Amino acid sequence: MNTIAIDSLQVKNGDFVKGRFTVPNTQPSDLTVVFPDRSTRRLLHNIAGSQEFMFKAQGDGNAQFRIRTADFAKEVKNYQLDILQHIPVEQQKSPPERQQSPLMQHLAEQLQQASNETEKQKILESFWRRRQKEGTPLVETGTRQNYQLVTFLWRSAKHNVTLWGAPSHDHEPLQRLANSDVWFKTYELRDDTLISYGFAPDIPTLPVNQREQRRALLSTLQADPLNPKTFPLDIQHADKYNYSSVLALSHAPKQPYTKPQNVPHGKLETYRFHSKLLNNSRRILVYFPPHFTPNQPDQLLLFFFDGRDYTDTVPTPRILDNMIAAQKIPPAVAVFIDNPSVESRHQELPPNSLFTRMLAKELYPWITQQLHIKTSPNRTALIGSSFGGLAASYVAAKYPELFGNVLAMSGSFWWYKPDTPSEQKNYIAHLYAVTPQRNVRFFLSAGRYETGGNDDSSILSSSRHLYDVLTAKGYVVTYREYTTDHSYFAWQGILSDGLSTLFGRK
Repeated sequence: MNTIAIDSLQVKNGDFVKGRFTVPNTQPSDLTVVFPDRSTRRLLHNIAGSQEFMFKAQGDGNAQFRIRTADFAKEVKNYQLDILQHIPVEQQKSPPERQQSPLMQHLAEQLQQASNETEKQKILESFWRRRQKEGTPLVETGTRQNYQLVTFLWRSAKHNVTLWGAPSHDHEPLQRLANSDVWFKTYELRDDTLISYGFAPDIPTLPVNQREQRRALLSTLQADPLNPKTFPLDIQHADKYNYSSVLALSHAPKQPYTKPQNVPHGKLETYRFHSKLLNNSRRILVYFPPHFTPNQPDQLLLFFFDGRDYTDTVPTPRILDNMIAAQKIPPAVAVFIDNPSVESRHQELPPNSLFTRMLAKELYPWITQQLHIKTSPNRTALIGSSFGGLAASYVAAKYPELFGNVLAMSGSFWWYKPDTPSEQKNYIAHLYAVTPQRNVRFFLSAGRYETGGNDDSSILSSSRHLYDVLTAKGYVVTYREYTTDHSYFAWQGILSDGLSTLFGRK
């Protein structure tokens, strides 16, 4: 092989080099560079005439060029190698990526044009002062009608920031802007979006499996410090790790009954309930409306699954106080059914014949006898979200003579029993499809952001499917979609919609 070494070029790692190689048409040749780190790269192959090349240097020191004829037969003569550009790495400036948000694009351009670090810091401080004053997320006019641009922002993370909650079905990483202290993620969202969210900055990378690493975000998950809108409303005694931030765009639905009002208050009483069928005990909270009388003719009896969450997280007693005072619904007795444990929740709430028998044969008689009330199935409702919505639909199918109304929010209707045939994997929809119609009314809801990784088995798609099945079977069913997420923040507003639909006073 006939090779010729030519003059070397002093480079530093990352330098950009552009050149032109020229040889006679009678001498097709190859051009190779040997980098300071001793790695090699063939720049041109079988070149006759003139052609440009470019490379990024690997290592600090001398980069050596080597030429050989394509057929290795002749010495390369009469060649010319010209260096057209040599740009050191410290002088390289990549143009700012075009941002979807006009304000973020403007910030990127300002940082790109800044002449020094001091000027960059002044630009960033000005940006964050404005965000401190106006709050976050950053909301701008969208590119489509009835949409808005929303940019979630975090300041000064070292390694990473993850957005938790809607609008994505996954945990979304934020992008760092031009090596600054600005981390961001922009979405174009419907202008009726109403969601809760949080941030997990600098999630530690652990020597664990993928599932546990994904869960590690809980170790840093916290509220948005620049967003004054929170869930729950009262965070006076909560630290930043124990509440969520809220985004309500310009046409988001209101949640009118969640705030304290100057109205008569009902009362909560605590009971212990033991089930012989399940051989376990649980707390039961009962809400009594103001001026409670046991046998008021139009009084409602409402059973809530995940009872602790519907008293501690969702202010259900306050919602009922406000709705009753506004005469939106009749007086209601609400029974909040606690889960004995996290494990029992996953065993009891998905369709479980023994748990269902407990509700019908033990808890329902115990409540009516304990409170000395009589009611009818058309004044009784099962209420729940997620697995609770699934349970409500299943129990009503088995005991419609007791429970004549279902209020299911974001029901886990994707659930199916192990070894279920593929055509029956929407278990609840299949159950209602193959059994005679019951005298049960439904209010179903799902969030438009509840799509999941596989839309065919998501809460949104399975809720739509159940609605279609119930409608085809002749059930009275109201189905509503909200531009929201899978959260108690969303459900606290939907709850009053469902109660008004099922029991609203005309």
